Amino acid sequence: MGCFNALVAGAAGLNCSVYDSYPAALGSLPDRLRATGSHLCQQGFFASDDLNRALDRITPTADLAAAIADATLISESVPEQPDIKRAVLAELDSLCGEHVIITTNTSTLLPSELEGALTKPERFAALHSHLGARVFDIVGGSTTDPQLLVQLEAYVRRLGGYPLLLTKENPGYVINSILGPLLTASILLLTEKETSAEAIDRAWMRSQSVPIGPVGLMDLFGLDVIFDSWQRPGKHNHHLRSRVLAQLSPLIEDNALGIKSGRGFYSYPDPSYAQAEFLAADSDNGIENCLVAVFLTQALALAANEVVEAQKVDEAWTLSFGSPRGPFAQLQALGIPALKKYQDEALRRELLDDDVFNLVSEYLTTTAPPL
Repeated sequence: MGCFNALVAGAAGLNCSVYDSYPAALGSLPDRLRATGSHLCQQGFFASDDLNRALDRITPTADLAAAIADATLISESVPEQPDIKRAVLAELDSLCGEHVIITTNTSTLLPSELEGALTKPERFAALHSHLGARVFDIVGGSTTDPQLLVQLEAYVRRLGGYPLLLTKENPGYVINSILGPLLTASILLLTEKETSAEAIDRAWMRSQSVPIGPVGLMDLFGLDVIFDSWQRPGKHNHHLRSRVLAQLSPLIEDNALGIKSGRGFYSYPDPSYAQAEFLAADSDNGIENCLVAVFLTQALALAANEVVEAQKVDEAWTLSFGSPRGPFAQLQALGIPALKKYQDEALRRELLDDDVFNLVSEYLTTTAPPL
């Protein structure tokens, strides 16, 4: 994610320094930047000239003070572990000038959970990017200066991005509050007999008219990142942890981390889901119905909690994944009665969070959904 953020900024004409405390990671940075950039070029995100321009503007460094000496904005992308993030943010806070904006690139942690590490938390917010998309979540903490959020919106627009400003904190923010449960449902489906990564991705890709499914996305994000997020004891759906970790642990132990290690649920650089004949095989309607139920239920929870407008959810989703329609447009086409049938199937397979389902059910009976 740090590579992605540097590439996007560099392509927009900004000079970037990339710092890492681990020498091996820093040494592999040029190769990782080019590999990430090449993947983005294949996806149509960058033209080759944009990539070359970005690479010319990125400087790796093992000196943190030097890295931030002339910075106006800092993006922290260290592992999703609160203690590590707080330590890094505190160090940044002590080293940089008082007018430098400090951001965290996380959506599994909330700004209010991290801001205590800074002496000037008013200059701190979450600026969370989505790999391969120009959508950026912008989320303030309890003391964030509102003017800073305006500055971050302007920065995202300078990058050619879509600033998605939340009205309040929400676990997973917007995209990941929908995507996270969708990935979890996919992992749980994998624990069922005769359910494969290919069957799950094929069902989703057909349903959404997209080039990659949830299992392929996990490989893209990094299975270790997903594994780390499930290690935190405070995770809301903790009762699922043992099932999820049991599915991921053998892959982590075998260094099958996804694209970055050459293999995960699929083998790279030519995963089966990218082959022309992949969608020709039969797909499972039951899997598709369950995935759609999780997808639409999580989107409705955003509306019920008044986190962000439905139109912005749809815009951000289509920009992030290339789907022709966002969740609320799909819900309008599907209808509430059909959604409830899909939810029944997902509940039977324990793929829906009970609290979220109850919240959405009450919302649908008391409020007209924003369709």
